[in-house]
Amino acid sequence: MSEKRRLIEKPYLRLDTVLGENRYRVDGFLEDNDLVVSYAGFDIFRQKKVVIRELFPKAILDREPGEEQGVFCKQMASETTFDSMRQHMIARAKRLIGLYPIDYVANILTYFEENGTVYVIEEEQPEAETFAKTLFARHSAKFTVEDLLKYLKPLFATLSRLHKRGIWHGSINPDTILITKDKRPILTHFTDPCEDMAAEVLGSPAIRREGFCPVELYVPEATPGPKADIFEMGALLYRYVTGETVMPYYERINEEKVPTEPKDMKTRVMDFQSDAIMKAVELYDFDRFSSLDELLSELAPADMDLDSLHDQQEEARFFKKAPLKYRREQQLKYGYIIAIAAMALFLVIFLVPRVVVVSDTVKIDRFYKKFHQASEYEKCQMLSKLTKEQRDNYTNNYRDLPEDVTEEEQSKLLTVRYYDYILKHYVSIGEVDRKRPGYEYVKIDLRSNTAVVTYIAEGGDVEEEYKLKPFIDGSYQVIVSSTDESGKKHSDTLIVNEKSPK
Repeated sequence: MSEKRRLIEKPYLRLDTVLGENRYRVDGFLEDNDLVVSYAGFDIFRQKKVVIRELFPKAILDREPGEEQGVFCKQMASETTFDSMRQHMIARAKRLIGLYPIDYVANILTYFEENGTVYVIEEEQPEAETFAKTLFARHSAKFTVEDLLKYLKPLFATLSRLHKRGIWHGSINPDTILITKDKRPILTHFTDPCEDMAAEVLGSPAIRREGFCPVELYVPEATPGPKADIFEMGALLYRYVTGETVMPYYERINEEKVPTEPKDMKTRVMDFQSDAIMKAVELYDFDRFSSLDELLSELAPADMDLDSLHDQQEEARFFKKAPLKYRREQQLKYGYIIAIAAMALFLVIFLVPRVVVVSDTVKIDRFYKKFHQASEYEKCQMLSKLTKEQRDNYTNNYRDLPEDVTEEEQSKLLTVRYYDYILKHYVSIGEVDRKRPGYEYVKIDLRSNTAVVTYIAEGGDVEEEYKLKPFIDGSYQVIVSSTDESGKKHSDTLIVNEKSPK
């Protein structure tokens, strides 16, 4: 009875709800990861238990009150994100159904749309427990790579085959892997729409497990793919080899901190295995392995006697009963190392030029901060010197569109973006919020020799047209048009040069 009340109190489907043309019955609640709600279900036609997964991102969705159980977006601005999630979930389900049966995966039986959302029917798994619970029951904080691969190696093979077909998981962690009584691994949650995980409107869904989630699933502008799975498998190995989780991306960005390598900790891991794990959990995807096959070959070379290696590692002594004492010693040790490294880095910054790789989000933020502080002449210089890649990243780049494209075709080829100075990311025109206190947006439309910069702020709208082709004396022409809160318009033509005041 308490379970039934729980289902009614929260925005979940009620017990005994029947879906899919009166075929699939909801028998109980399983879990909610903020994107997909999972229910224990029953296939009335086949008289078999199943798992019902309902697309229900609760940050943007709500359910109709009363007897109706349809869903709706809380805000119109979220409808685009929800539609993208629906399409991704359907596409994932279709591709997995087409490959049925897949070994070591919770296979998908069917999918359908109902109540305004998507439902995926997954075959029920034999009695099993999560990977986390399986290892916890063994009363050890750390394991060897060989020990972990006894569970995970089949998943490497399955994921590798799926990656070659362009299918990736995106949320591999100790709770999405089940281990059956006969030690057989099963990967679940394959249809969760992880492509949309970084959408701003979703906040931080529970599926995005810190310590197991790569940076590309936090950044809306990134394009995640199979290399996210490589990171997650590496993070899984790191967690159970060292007893610690990989530090989150925001501590690692710009090399502020780096994870301690397993070989430098009190572990039973070989140096080459430590190196392989660290490459798998590199911050940026282009620094990781190109495939899971490559990672596995580095962890367990084909020409090595792994049984003999395992016996040697079992003989190695490491702390089991006093991890806290060991951890304190390590923290003190690495504290000195970090302090010395910081001093060396400070000197290197002023002595040796270096290239720092930062994420696109950080680069865009830096560009607009500099643009905001620049004089009109400096803005002309910045806009005229942008490379092709920078034009695409920082502006609405009409300049590089084909000349014979009509205005209607331009609107289809180019998504117009406004930069939100407060939230520090791009938004569409529909997401511009004039009711928010202190709002400030800027849009840069770049054409052949002209850039039109539109500011939207509480004090009124301003449009600046920059003629990017300089006069003979090196000066530029800028036309400034403004509209104040009362709707009054004003226009000025400026000639700016290097000595013009800001």
